[in-house]
Amino acid sequence: MTVPEKDNETELKQQSLLFRQIFKSQKWWQNIIDAITDYLFVIDQEYKILRTNKAFANLFDKDPANIIMTPYYELFDLTGPHEWATLLIEKESLQPKSVEREINGSTYLISSYPIYFDEHDATVYIMKDITETRRLKDQVYHLDKLSSLGTLTSGVAHEINNPLTGIIGYTEMLLMKNKDDTHKKYLQNVYDSAIRCKKIVENMLTFSRQHRAEKSIEKVNDLINRTVELHEYWLKSTNIKIIRDYGDVPGISIDRQQFQQVILNLLINAEHAISERNVKGEIAFRTSYNEKTGSVNIIVSDNGSGIPPDVLAKIFDPFFTTKPVNKGTGLGLSIAHGIIAEQGGTIEVESSMGKGTSFIINLPCS
Repeated sequence: MTVPEKDNETELKQQSLLFRQIFKSQKWWQNIIDAITDYLFVIDQEYKILRTNKAFANLFDKDPANIIMTPYYELFDLTGPHEWATLLIEKESLQPKSVEREINGSTYLISSYPIYFDEHDATVYIMKDITETRRLKDQVYHLDKLSSLGTLTSGVAHEINNPLTGIIGYTEMLLMKNKDDTHKKYLQNVYDSAIRCKKIVENMLTFSRQHRAEKSIEKVNDLINRTVELHEYWLKSTNIKIIRDYGDVPGISIDRQQFQQVILNLLINAEHAISERNVKGEIAFRTSYNEKTGSVNIIVSDNGSGIPPDVLAKIFDPFFTTKPVNKGTGLGLSIAHGIIAEQGGTIEVESSMGKGTSFIINLPCS
């Protein structure tokens, strides 16, 4: 029996429509997969790529069509698969899982999802770049440690302060009663050392104490001296010389603790820069008064390694740091910039590679 030509034509049209719908559906799903910015690829039992999105292919500067049926590990310049690329040996024992791994200097969260379809076994892998997230997480841990350290510092300072008060009091009494010049000389040394310790402890307490920003009229030169005293032991142990070139500057209205935090951050940065250059270090503090602008000028300079030009524009950005996690939070200069801006001032930086760096602070007078 011959099929009518009209029925044949209708069937061909229906098939053509069906193929177009299937093609559009495939393109739609491919567009959805390509819209995912994480790296997605599907491998078979021989680790060959069955499907991938553009993000994964672009990671290797290739087109998705050109890497289909290529063993995925060849794209990573390996001779065999990674330990996290598990084959589907026993279906029942394999479940979706995620692991963190470092690949080519970046940290990835690699999630795998086994699939079984039409007697074909495969695994879907999604690689999410969490390098920045991991770095920020480490920074948060470090900041939490610093917060705990501040609390401990306050407690230790109080514990040290109590016996120091006794030492100072009894030494004063002995100085008044003792007539022997040699003994008085020794007692005076004890008294001066105890007073110095007490001053350092008081500075630590002032610096670690949390309170709302409270402005008061402060002498910049005195605040710099107090801050340097907090860090003096470390400066001596690293053989760094402090140069004080103070001008006759008027008092300024500023929060004492916040200003000390700025100076301490700049001091620590200078110390790190000097250690990188491995030279006899010098950190200079210079203050002056600008009558025309009615502002106090503070310059903190070092003879460290300097800051590269490409880094210079980013140093005040939050969490930006070129140091390892245990060496810096990437917040010091950002916080310093914010504090100075809140006080109505400005902070700028000048640097020369191999010669050193200068931070210039301008603060309005009272």
